[in-house]
Amino acid sequence: MHLVFFPWVGLVIGGLEYLLLQVLTGAELPLLFRAACAGVIPLLVTGGFHVDGFMDVQDALRSYKPKEEKLAILKDPHVGAFSIISLLTYVLLFGGAVSLLLTYGGAREILLFSLCFPMSRAIAALLMLKLRKARPDGMLQRETRDAGNVTTILLAAELLILLCCMLCIEPLETLMLLGAASLFVFYYRWKMYKEFGGVTGDTTGYFITVSELLGLMAITAWSMICR
Repeated sequence: MHLVFFPWVGLVIGGLEYLLLQVLTGAELPLLFRAACAGVIPLLVTGGFHVDGFMDVQDALRSYKPKEEKLAILKDPHVGAFSIISLLTYVLLFGGAVSLLLTYGGAREILLFSLCFPMSRAIAALLMLKLRKARPDGMLQRETRDAGNVTTILLAAELLILLCCMLCIEPLETLMLLGAASLFVFYYRWKMYKEFGGVTGDTTGYFITVSELLGLMAITAWSMICR
């Protein structure tokens, strides 16, 4: 049942993002500083929990080892070179996209970007419940074992409410975001099943981290096209 509150964490992050970016923009602080603050907020709220999963998955995927060894890499507390390279790439893409969003977008685009955080977590929670688990005795299996249909219905309702709010803000842009998210969900399922045999807590962190970046980049591209 606790998964129902997963999107609420994203709502807190998104709310802080929107308020901070509005305040910093109003204060006319340098663009690089505003972009950096936008990247720091998710880390401060979550403690970097999902980014850790993203880095573990990158190390495992780039190892090109058999499935069982990749699963072992996910549990390894050590940091590999590929995870560092992937993280640096992510930071540069995120910071650059936020800078472009603040340059070409307005308040509505920033609000949509803020709502990507709860949306990604609502979708991630549904995937945690519905997709096959890579480890039958893993942490993700234990966390979702007792979740029933009520949890799934509540999460779906939260996602639907979020999408309705986003459609009211900017319909076409929201439909583009939904299309991009749907494509990534299919890719995520295919890739995780192929590489790990299913999903884990780490792959969930990977999904959330990447989906938020894709959402940001989609909104930024739309802002630049429509300017």
